[in-house]
Amino acid sequence: MLKPEEVLKFYAYTTKMHREDLASELLKFDDVHLEPPQGLPGVKPPQDVESRELETYEEIVRALERASALSGIPLSLIVKSSERNSTGGNDSKSLISELDGIVGEYLKIKKEIELSKKAKHLLKERSEKMKEIEEELSEIEGKILSYYSAALEVVEEDPSKLRLGRALLEIDRGLLRSSSLLKMASDRSLSLEDLNEIIKNIRESLKETKIRINELSSEAKNLTEISKISEKIEEIMGKIDYILNKIAECNSKKEKLAELRVVDSLWKKMRDSVKRVPELSPIIAEREPVISKVSQQMSILEEEIDAIDSEIRGFIEKISDEFSNIRKDFSTIREGLLSIKVVVAGEAERRVSELIENAKPLIAERGKIEEEIENLSKLVDKNYIKDLKKKEKDLKSKIIEISAELAAIALSLREKALMQRIGMLMYEGEEICVISGWVPKSKKESFERKLEERLGEFLALEFEESEWEEAPSRIRIPNVIKPIRLLTHKLYGLPSVRELDPTFLTAIFFPLMFGMMFGDLGHGITLALFGLFLWKKTSGSMKELGGILLYSGIAAAIFGYLYGAFFFMSITEHPILSPLHDTMRLMAVALIFGAFQMSIGFLINTANKLLEGDLFAAFLEYRGLMTFIMYAGAVYAAIRNNASIGGTLSDPLFQAMSIPLMITCVAPVIRSVREGHGVGEGLSEMVSTLLESVLALFSNSLSYIRLAAFAVIHEVFGILTVQLMFGKEAIMVNEFASLLSPLALIGFSLMNILVMGLEGLLSFIQATRLTFYEFFTKFYRASGREFRRASELIEPLIPE
Repeated sequence: MLKPEEVLKFYAYTTKMHREDLASELLKFDDVHLEPPQGLPGVKPPQDVESRELETYEEIVRALERASALSGIPLSLIVKSSERNSTGGNDSKSLISELDGIVGEYLKIKKEIELSKKAKHLLKERSEKMKEIEEELSEIEGKILSYYSAALEVVEEDPSKLRLGRALLEIDRGLLRSSSLLKMASDRSLSLEDLNEIIKNIRESLKETKIRINELSSEAKNLTEISKISEKIEEIMGKIDYILNKIAECNSKKEKLAELRVVDSLWKKMRDSVKRVPELSPIIAEREPVISKVSQQMSILEEEIDAIDSEIRGFIEKISDEFSNIRKDFSTIREGLLSIKVVVAGEAERRVSELIENAKPLIAERGKIEEEIENLSKLVDKNYIKDLKKKEKDLKSKIIEISAELAAIALSLREKALMQRIGMLMYEGEEICVISGWVPKSKKESFERKLEERLGEFLALEFEESEWEEAPSRIRIPNVIKPIRLLTHKLYGLPSVRELDPTFLTAIFFPLMFGMMFGDLGHGITLALFGLFLWKKTSGSMKELGGILLYSGIAAAIFGYLYGAFFFMSITEHPILSPLHDTMRLMAVALIFGAFQMSIGFLINTANKLLEGDLFAAFLEYRGLMTFIMYAGAVYAAIRNNASIGGTLSDPLFQAMSIPLMITCVAPVIRSVREGHGVGEGLSEMVSTLLESVLALFSNSLSYIRLAAFAVIHEVFGILTVQLMFGKEAIMVNEFASLLSPLALIGFSLMNILVMGLEGLLSFIQATRLTFYEFFTKFYRASGREFRRASELIEPLIPE
């Protein structure tokens, strides 16, 4: 069990001339947590602090992290290579730019190499696609040629016919559009507003058509029939103008009707109000004749609106019939003037334009695919791939070379960058500067001596005992259990200086819980080897995860030996503990383990409260010593009565545990009265304490049954796998070779991998849950903050 080291807050004052000396000495001492001196009068944050080296260092670190992540080259290798490199005085910015460019080229080459693995398949796909596009383009080309041939034939016979055919087709399209709009306007469900817009569009369409007819008539004087069509369109346009006027008139009457309806509505409301005030009845009676005229006008307007609406609808139907006749007349004229060849020729210009537009995306796609085929053709060439791999190797070497040079520059700048970071934490007055921080109590004298040796009379050093809640937590953990920090410090939080650190106990309890659920000698060894690989080959959180998996795998292997399981095969016919056949015994072990772990939690909470100086909470309140006595006594009573409910309830020891239970329940009332909050607030806490002491503890204890349940599930998976592969409930390790076949080996391996992945993840989650919710909640508040040494103020080149 570890506890954060006691630290003292200090304030170090010096003159502005000696600020660099102070920063240098703080960095040399290193074991200090530095902060800006907040709240001191007469000082303020520093102005114009030199930070060029700090900015360069941070820029280099980001560039190296970026290059490492994209190229897959470990930062440790880069830093190791930098030890053989001199800084050479090269400009870091140009090196970073060069590195980014080479990394981009490296990724491009790497992508080509990856693409080469499936180049043959892609080349076949692209060739088939190219064939489809060529066929479509050939079809379009054939259509274009046929249109041009038709147009050429007509031009050779009589060039004027081609122009005539084109003009007549344009007129026909205009008449067709007007006809479609008239059909829409004939829908009686349309409102007058929508109808008005459609009628306007019809008029515009007819106007354009009439202009084309007039142009054609002026060029060909002998087309008198076409002129008659123009006159009929002029008549219809006059009728359309009449309809538009009628719609405007109808809208005007609707507006007037709406105004009268508002008046009528207000009058009705006034009449309703008068019923409650009889004195106003004579006034209302005088105005009644006037209002009756309003009602009459409303009725007249409604009739007029309906009449106009009917007239408009009827008029549109007549125009639609007349227009149908115009189209028939025009069709007769067109057919008399044009042959099929001329019609086709007249369509040629428009159709060819459409076909060309359709061909454009196909031509663009063909160009793109041609380029892809050219590139893919290279990727099936062995010599080209060989050259790519050589380039990849050369680029990788170049990345390491430039990265190492940058790392060397960063390492040479690190001390200066740290000095500048410390300088930013120093506040300034008129003549002095000051920095605050925390130093371990055990190193107070050596810290004071080191600073005085360097600064002498230019140093003023003050120490103070601050509130422990403010102090950072300086925790020293043995290397062997450092991976467990991932669970405690990183996922849950840091302990405060008055709180015991559970990392050491977690390093014992977590692997045990995982191993019990995941007990298999073969799976455990495999997991441990995988964890060892992560521990050796990765950094940061992945490295710590590797350490946790290493310990958990060892525990799983030990439990696997107890269960007699090795990759779902049996080591012995009579294992020490069989999850399937000794389920009750395994459940008892799980529950006893849970009770022991929770009891430890209560003892740690008692110690934490003693460290905080809260004796009342340590001995009397929930989760303190009284809770430990009550819980341990109740568990012992249950054990000695073989978990018999009747026997346990009648046991004098179990009954005696009601005394510490009552003490913990009454404690909140006593504290509430002592602190001046009254009995009421304490009573509500007393009820919640009683419920937590009885129901929550019982529920928390039963949660540990999952340790046995997952062990049983693991063995059931093994039985199902063996039955599926070999048709037997169990096989011995020495039988495996005789039953082995290639198909059985593949299936057996896949089942083992599947179960290891799925159940390993579930066991990890369950062990984490039991650690966090059943264990840590009994004592661990994790309210601390990290103690960062001076050398940790800026990011290291290689993350821990």
